[in-house]
Amino acid sequence: MPMVFPNNKRWERGGRLNQKRHIEMNDEEKALVAKCDGLKQQHPCKNPVFRCTECGNYGCVQEVAEKCTKQGFKNDKCLHCGALNTQIPVMKNDLEKFIAEWENEI
Repeated sequence: MPMVFPNNKRWERGGRLNQKRHIEMNDEEKALVAKCDGLKQQHPCKNPVFRCTECGNYGCVQEVAEKCTKQGFKNDKCLHCGALNTQIPVMKNDLEKFIAEWENEI
């Protein structure tokens, strides 16, 4: 295995440098998806918010764990229940409802 320099962060992401998954929606629907208001490296995240169909967890998708303060998924895996490929996009008008449901479960 080749030597990895300590300042090289690309290898941690599997060589997929900040690629985002394409949501199977048209542009109008994409505009209605809620945006993450968490912080990512002291800047607003603004990635789309997803919800887990298994446990109800919500948050943005990142390729590295603990990259955003409101991260809910790492690649395709839910960080709460560990289920794979269970995220669905959350629309802006539904976000408050899902947050309230999640807070009541905890």
